[in-house]
Amino acid sequence: MTAPLTDKIAQLEYVIREQMAEIDQLRAEVDALVDWIAGEKDALSALQAAYTDPRSTPTNKIRAAASAIAYERSKPASVTVIADFRSRVQNARSRTLELRKQEWTRQEQPQLDLDAPTPPTILGGDYEGEALGPEPAA
Repeated sequence: MTAPLTDKIAQLEYVIREQMAEIDQLRAEVDALVDWIAGEKDALSALQAAYTDPRSTPTNKIRAAASAIAYERSKPASVTVIADFRSRVQNARSRTLELRKQEWTRQEQPQLDLDAPTPPTILGGDYEGEALGPEPAA
């Protein structure tokens, strides 16, 4: 064989060895992840272990952290406020009207003072000491 062809084959063999070493490393990482998942109680624990592992690659750390973040920090509660302003104003006006009606009714009714002297009758007499009705026959 010629020298350039032999050099080219040596280069290809070197590249293949490097690729096989990287494939073996990736297989080991996959096996470790599968073991973590099988040994952990939940997926979040496995993700946390993946991104805190110093042997993990930066790409794997970022992926695991990105997947875990939604479960580590709770999202603020979603609150939907449905306010019908027209009905609220109408309800407020109705309540105000009812309160005013109660106040007007209270003001229109005469206040009875039970300790006040008895007013004279239409006929001009007093209730006290007089008999009501026709006078008795003598």
